[in-house]
Amino acid sequence: MTAALTIRSGGVTDRGLRRETNEDALIVTDTMCAVADGMGGHEAGEVASALCVSTLGASELFTLEDFRDYRIVEPEPGSDVARFRATIDRQLKLDPDIPHEALEAVRRVRSVLWEADRAIQAECGTRAGTTVTGAWLVQISGTWLWLVFNVGDSRTYQLTGPAPGAQVTPETGPVGVAQLTVDHSEVQYLVSIGQLTPAQALVHPRRNVITRALGTGQIWEPDVVVLPAVPGQRLLMCSDGLTGELSPAHIARVLHSVQHPKEAADVLVQAALRTGGRDNVTLVVADVLTADDPRANTSSIPRVR
Repeated sequence: MTAALTIRSGGVTDRGLRRETNEDALIVTDTMCAVADGMGGHEAGEVASALCVSTLGASELFTLEDFRDYRIVEPEPGSDVARFRATIDRQLKLDPDIPHEALEAVRRVRSVLWEADRAIQAECGTRAGTTVTGAWLVQISGTWLWLVFNVGDSRTYQLTGPAPGAQVTPETGPVGVAQLTVDHSEVQYLVSIGQLTPAQALVHPRRNVITRALGTGQIWEPDVVVLPAVPGQRLLMCSDGLTGELSPAHIARVLHSVQHPKEAADVLVQAALRTGGRDNVTLVVADVLTADDPRANTSSIPRVR
């Protein structure tokens, strides 16, 4: 029988050093964590990101014993079913342990994000929007999985190499981070077609122009990546206020060296502030533990600054 898994997480959001308001928001629950980065200026972006995470946090999808009991509330997604099915099929080829039933869970994540999109439009018209990225820990057909989702350029990473605090050896390989999401942005598209290098994208004048967002009345479709969940995994969800200030190597060193997720989140935010703090900075660090691990059920309430 597969051991039950749970999340131990910690998050923090900070206005940064140059912004008057904080348009970021985050949510941490027993099974799901997410970060949203609002757009629209003044209070509009703050409202959009808050509506996004409150919709996610209130959804029964992430609390039901059987996710299939969640009723999809959006119209039949039509061609998107084929798109998601193709995505799952590709992942199955890479990892046959992912069950086919994951497609139904992916469709339900899309449904919740559609609800968030509609809630933002109802409140703000199309004057505001938000990015979002997050991860849901769920058991499907006896297999524990992460469903990692994103709309826009907020990102989810996975720590690679040895587990947090473990010794680095030739067998474990070096410490690093793997980006699990792909930015929905103009510069990412230019990188994907070979017109920009990743280094050029970091300083491109249109690096903050995104091509998908919730609440804008434009394209809102999420990407969803499915991967096996195992004890010892560590994920990071963050807004671009973090990745715009710190290199992947710096992020990886902190995620590996600081064992408690809340402390790791605090160290990363302080590092981003020291290097400029030009934007709001928001992140959640989430660890996978077995349910009987004594460290379980110690997720920290996020601190807002």
